[in-house]
Amino acid sequence: MGSSFSARAGAVEKRLYAITGTDVPIFMLFVLIGLWTIGLLLVVTDPRRSTTRWIASIAFTGGFGGLSAVINEQLGPYLTRQGWMTASLSQFMGYMERFSSIICYYGLPYTFLMFTIVYHPNSGGWLWKRWLSWVLLLPSLISFAFEPLPSDPIPYQFVMCWTVPYIITGILLLIHATAKELNSYLRKLRMLTTLAAAPTMFGALFTLYILPTLYGNNQWWRYNAWLIGFTLAVIFFSSFRYGFMGLQISIRNHQLDYTLRAITSGTSILNHAIKNDVGKIRLFGEKIKSESAQSDPGQLENDVDVILNASQHIYDMIYRIQGQTQDVALHEEPVRLAELLERCLTALEPSLHRIEVLRELRYEGALWGDPAQLDEVMTNVLMNAVEAMPQGGKLLVKLTETKRNLTVEIRDTGIGMDKSQLRQAFDPFYTTKGGKKLNFGLGLSYCHTIIHKHKGTMSIHSKPGVGTAVFIIFPNRKGGGRG
Repeated sequence: MGSSFSARAGAVEKRLYAITGTDVPIFMLFVLIGLWTIGLLLVVTDPRRSTTRWIASIAFTGGFGGLSAVINEQLGPYLTRQGWMTASLSQFMGYMERFSSIICYYGLPYTFLMFTIVYHPNSGGWLWKRWLSWVLLLPSLISFAFEPLPSDPIPYQFVMCWTVPYIITGILLLIHATAKELNSYLRKLRMLTTLAAAPTMFGALFTLYILPTLYGNNQWWRYNAWLIGFTLAVIFFSSFRYGFMGLQISIRNHQLDYTLRAITSGTSILNHAIKNDVGKIRLFGEKIKSESAQSDPGQLENDVDVILNASQHIYDMIYRIQGQTQDVALHEEPVRLAELLERCLTALEPSLHRIEVLRELRYEGALWGDPAQLDEVMTNVLMNAVEAMPQGGKLLVKLTETKRNLTVEIRDTGIGMDKSQLRQAFDPFYTTKGGKKLNFGLGLSYCHTIIHKHKGTMSIHSKPGVGTAVFIIFPNRKGGGRG
């Protein structure tokens, strides 16, 4: 049996070499680098979100499997060939190889199941997930009480009893979450996540647990290189085009934050200079006005009133610009999104005479947020939708609730945007309204920043000639509290 499998393993390595130009251990080195890089990016860009932390844990535990293979089949033999291998170093590397294997074998099913639980839209509150995470960890801890066979890294007979249901349950939860999602944008993201995780975990179920248990050989892991390579390709593709677990959005947030801070610095200097000069104008204007009654006719007083009104207008504009470009501080309170959206639509009524407005406001509860800033965001998005339909059309304003999210969908049947315009939609100073000289292109950039400060996400889907859909998603915090 052993020689037969060795022949099959050698054939696999030859096929991998023919495709990748390298052998399995070297390929596993790239797997290790790829998985740990993705894990680090996810943790660095969005460390507070539980789903991000758990999927990063999957990447790290899977990467330990690659590290075990690299130590055993690449690093160890290399050190031996160079004559650098000593008894103590050999013992240390043996410990590291076994430690890495255990982390992968025991950690992968556990982190995968926990990720699918917190990722599911009906996962509920965080308290029960906290104690559940400890309960689900028990089988892996109990596994240390069982002694594996001399040639095996783990006690396969016992470990298979809990790893198989963990992985199968996780895959079913991913599929169910995708099928249950009603929001078209979120469903696409869930499909990509399922595509990235489910096939690889299903393959690992057999290569790491079932086949070694049934056939008594632990070398089936070599087949995992194909599946992990597929997963990395899906993550790489989706991160650039759609975003993967918030990775694309988080990177964009940092870019926007840096750019908006640069805008803030320049605007602050401008504000200071203009306010000083306008302050002088106002002081001298008031002085002239007070003296004009004694020496000059009423016309001079009227002229000075014009100057004073103009200076007040400049003040108002300065404060408006400053309020939209500085690092905005939220003044939070319970906000009823349905009522806020209705107010925004009422304010835009004069512009809606050719547009059919469809309201689907299915949530009457409150969100903890800044009402003034959220009003500005919704008004901005609605105005963009209205301006995209100069000849009329349909405007859908939809508010829905799940256990985890509140989603505002604003969809128009206007001119739409092509892919190039869509990629730049959130960039400061970018605008598609070229005919409007006073449009500075800060609207969507500002909206994106405000939504991010509310711990939410904002995304746009659009096709030329079809229309545009904007999705604004907030975490659902019951009762409108800070929780």
